[in-house]
Amino acid sequence: MDEMLVNMRNIRFMLYEVLDVENLCRFPYYEDHSKETFDLALETADQMAREVFWPAFQAMDQEGARFDGQQATAPPSMHAIWRQFRDGGWFAPDVAYEKGGQQFPLTLYAAAFLLFNSGNTSACMYLGGASGVGRLIENHGSDQLKDWFLLKLYSGEWAGTMALTEPDAGTSLGDITTTARKAPDGDYYLIKGTKRFISSGDHDLAGNIVHPVLARIEGAPPGIKGISLFIVPKYRVNPDGTPGDFNDVATTGLENKMGLKGQATATLAFGDKNDCRGWLLGEPNKGLSYMFELMNIARVFTGIQAVGQASAAYHCALRYANERLQGREITSKDPTTPPIAIINHPDVRLMLLKQKAFVEGCIGLILYCASKADIRKVTQDPEEYRRVDLLLELLTPCCKAHGADGAFDSIRTAMQCFGGVGYSEEFPIAQMLRDNKAFSIYEGANGIQALDLLGRKVPLQAGEAVRILMGEMTGTIQEADALDPLKDIAAKVRETQEAVIAVTMHLAGIGMSGDIPLYVCNASDYLEMFSRLAVGWQLLMQAVVAQKALDAGAQDQAFYQGKIATARFYANRVLPHAIATAEILKTNERTALDFDPAWF
Repeated sequence: MDEMLVNMRNIRFMLYEVLDVENLCRFPYYEDHSKETFDLALETADQMAREVFWPAFQAMDQEGARFDGQQATAPPSMHAIWRQFRDGGWFAPDVAYEKGGQQFPLTLYAAAFLLFNSGNTSACMYLGGASGVGRLIENHGSDQLKDWFLLKLYSGEWAGTMALTEPDAGTSLGDITTTARKAPDGDYYLIKGTKRFISSGDHDLAGNIVHPVLARIEGAPPGIKGISLFIVPKYRVNPDGTPGDFNDVATTGLENKMGLKGQATATLAFGDKNDCRGWLLGEPNKGLSYMFELMNIARVFTGIQAVGQASAAYHCALRYANERLQGREITSKDPTTPPIAIINHPDVRLMLLKQKAFVEGCIGLILYCASKADIRKVTQDPEEYRRVDLLLELLTPCCKAHGADGAFDSIRTAMQCFGGVGYSEEFPIAQMLRDNKAFSIYEGANGIQALDLLGRKVPLQAGEAVRILMGEMTGTIQEADALDPLKDIAAKVRETQEAVIAVTMHLAGIGMSGDIPLYVCNASDYLEMFSRLAVGWQLLMQAVVAQKALDAGAQDQAFYQGKIATARFYANRVLPHAIATAEILKTNERTALDFDPAWF
């Protein structure tokens, strides 16, 4: 299949020219790797995305996940994907050799997962959970839990989930009611409660499914300070490591969703027969902090899911715009001339460029964050660790929330390029739009991400995270300003940066005054503004590398010129919206807060 879903030239540009991922090989953990091994992995992932994942994209939607009243089953086409993913060692290629991994940089894994999601994001939701649970157990689990689960999760022999949400608690995790009672005759707890919206909560792809479950031990403090985390397998583990008795984890139904119909999103009942065993992970009452380790990774990967699909939608729209003949040049007066490809119409070209700028900017931001996570993993310098950790804290909500919202808007624009046929299920864009809406809702709805950014991450260590990021941005702006062809782009990014800094200080004053409702009322607009600056900065960073390549006489001039033009377009057409948002936020507009509920 020759359909492009992600521009591999752009992926290699980001990895090798912008982020210099080869430089990671100087660290002992990555020293066995090289550009050759990275290229082989990327080529394999691209081929799998196009030849394995993509052909099942619409089939999985049509087949759907099924539930017979007792057991959920994945779509038939998912089984082949699972096998090939497992056989290729893709479940946890970044973990250590002795745990079954290949010690690849997370940056490479993120790029590969972007490719897989461009082909079939519903399928990827089944595949991503196992390694996440494995990391939790590796970091905080007992030797017993590691012996039972680690190798099986990292190899894809067993699957994993993340069981947080409850029907009546939703995002308010402090209100969960699932309980854990210490068993009188063992090292386990008896778990009782219901969890809802559990992605891949039940299926027939693996021999066991391992659930990390948030629950409250009897007598624990109220609220989030009394939450513990338990490892609850669907089947208990026999002494020889094989699945044993059913562990009283019952599926009560699958969600009838707008999209992601191939994904088995389940409601799970733990302990209906009072015999659901869970093993405490780490210390009591620290479950939420452990779970956030998994959630922070999941949030970046949610951005990858969304942007991967936006990339596929963009390339579908680009192909269609080059093939679809309709109308004539706007200045043509002769109706007998042949129709032209719609890519020649100004509005279609504008829509395509909006998609290209979003996709390439967000891919840049996501891979930048992944590269920082790699540094955090291997650095021996405490100050470097602190700096990259703060950067990741600050940018994670942007990857997740802006990635999700922006991807939905980008796919909507791709549908517009198709016109009426885009709204039909004959083409894949309609499904992409349906599927993508979930990403602004799950892993913490985007309003929660906005509260996290403005309420927690911006004030972090007295604003240290923001100062570090702004320092990184200033370095890029100065580098661009030294290149004459980029001075205008650098000036626009600098103007946006100054506007964001000014409104951040303004809002900080509101927060310190004690008007917390007004402060947090601005959170969603602030996140959108902040994220647009981050994407503009990433595109400027790419433009700097492209301009230097052109100055050095690079052969691939069209690619590099396109990079610079894309950065200029974003600076001129998108960043002014961020500046306008900053001005709005400085007005202290509070009608929504003062609006009487009766007036609705």
